[in-house]
Amino acid sequence: MSETETVIGAEPVKKNKGGRPRKVAAPAPMLSDEQFAQLLGAIGRANSSNGLDPELLKEALAGAAVAAASHTAHVANPSNKTHPGRSVFNYPEGEIARPKPVPPFQFFYNGYPCSKFMETEHWRECELMCDVTPGEYTVIRTDGSKMAITVKGETDADGKLTKVDVMFPVSREERVLVPPKAVVLYQIVHAGERSPRQLFVEGMTEWLGITLGDSVAA
Repeated sequence: MSETETVIGAEPVKKNKGGRPRKVAAPAPMLSDEQFAQLLGAIGRANSSNGLDPELLKEALAGAAVAAASHTAHVANPSNKTHPGRSVFNYPEGEIARPKPVPPFQFFYNGYPCSKFMETEHWRECELMCDVTPGEYTVIRTDGSKMAITVKGETDADGKLTKVDVMFPVSREERVLVPPKAVVLYQIVHAGERSPRQLFVEGMTEWLGITLGDSVAA
């Protein structure tokens, strides 16, 4: 199936490699420099206080997912074959009713083999992993600065992509400035469609909406 399908009288609908419509957040509004600075300031204050810390949020979700996976393994016995496989990283319907997409290649994120531990990857991260392609990218960090990212790929004899490695240098001091993985991948997947600033806002808004729900708007 082609990357786009044309429907008479309608705009082409982008498809991912599995053929399903690509999930895209609503385009972010054009922010003024002052508004964008206010957004980054809010994220920065949360990072340096007891407020929302995207990385701490990620670690908390990962810990919960590990615990949920352990619980699932414990209860998924012959007397409970229909366990729904629900965890904080799976779709709300559960892994049995709606399995997370699996990248058709090995996926590494700064050396970490994500594809080996898919049970601790969020469903949205899995969706985005499937759409990442090799290339050179620039993403926006939480302080508004730019970060260069290299995505390397390996193929087999038939030219089929077998490995994707997302790489970016980051020091211990600047690690807190790197957005959550889903936000980084969102910017990579949609690179060139809109400005880097808009993609950052879209990706961050989508991720906070997914992980925090209604509390984002509170």
